[in-house]
Amino acid sequence: MPEQSPPIGLLLRDRRAHHGWTLSDVASMTGISVSTLSKIENGLLSPTYDKILQLSRGLNVEIADLLEPPEQKDNRERILARKSVSLQFEGHALQTEYYTYNYLCSDVAHKRIVPIHVEVRAKSESEMGELTSHVGEEFVIVLQGKIRVFSEYYEPIDLETGDSIYLDSTMKHGYMSLDPVGSKIVVNCSSATPNLAQTLREIIKSKIAEENQSALRKKVKNA
Repeated sequence: MPEQSPPIGLLLRDRRAHHGWTLSDVASMTGISVSTLSKIENGLLSPTYDKILQLSRGLNVEIADLLEPPEQKDNRERILARKSVSLQFEGHALQTEYYTYNYLCSDVAHKRIVPIHVEVRAKSESEMGELTSHVGEEFVIVLQGKIRVFSEYYEPIDLETGDSIYLDSTMKHGYMSLDPVGSKIVVNCSSATPNLAQTLREIIKSKIAEENQSALRKKVKNA
């Protein structure tokens, strides 16, 4: 066995360890056989471009991170003087029908903590939609209004301005405003997994695409 696995093998092994996944779990997520995954992890096989694409999509990471040499990762992790400022909640914005997400300090890549300012306009469970989950954990504090927090394994809980909650993000969850004019919260998501911000944005972009498709179907139906 090589002294050091290639970056793809290292990332795969670290991601599995973080989530407690088995090779069979990853095989189901990526469509790559267990034996092939084991060889990649141990540096016994260099994956083809097709396999790299499968890993990227299945593990929710960018291809660049799969190919980045380990020494570059180490150098990046030693840089301790990074700084980013967001004034008045400015950031990379994504908007759905009932939520506006501003990803704060978005000029810093590979953050272990992803702060998001969220305007919550959903005032019913139907407007909130299905509960979602993602890697990591999150801390939520209410800045304005009042929200109801739904989660997969607990009863809903109501939070007012100044209240906060910490939860496991792999548990399905969602937020709804109890204030008729909407509510504002800050969500701090954290994970050791690379590209957490991209993973979170992809979830929102998927919701936007679903809303657009639904609106198009209604338009065609009413035409």
